[in-house]
Amino acid sequence: MSVSNIRSAAKFRQTALLIDDQSTVLDIHAAIIKSLKMNLKIVKMTDPVEALEWMKNKQVDLIITDFRMHQMNGMQFVQAIKNAGHDLWRSIIVVTALKDESIHQELITAGVAACLTKPAQTQELATIAKNLLEKSKHHYSQALVN
Repeated sequence: MSVSNIRSAAKFRQTALLIDDQSTVLDIHAAIIKSLKMNLKIVKMTDPVEALEWMKNKQVDLIITDFRMHQMNGMQFVQAIKNAGHDLWRSIIVVTALKDESIHQELITAGVAACLTKPAQTQELATIAKNLLEKSKHHYSQALVN
């Protein structure tokens, strides 16, 4: 059975990976994602290096990550995902306390789906996350047809 077949099966649960070095922020983002009622598997991690390692053997449909982290920043994290050959770098939402428009623009240019300023507005984060998850689901159901 191919990955596409598995991923579009009715009982397949999409995975949202949340990365932030502040557990409070992780809990808030998890609550927002849970509010979508999309039967998701939510994985919370505080270490981006550990997250990259974990992703090697896992399917991830959405990533919500902090920009300022101890081991690497959000840009380095996005580049590491791209370098690893993951096609999900378009499904990354970066949330940052930095209000520097040039950093936001750099992230968007690098291919992230959205760059939000902390604290992320609940409705905005929920809407973007839902759209990305639906796109991911659609992408895999199309892969079955082709």
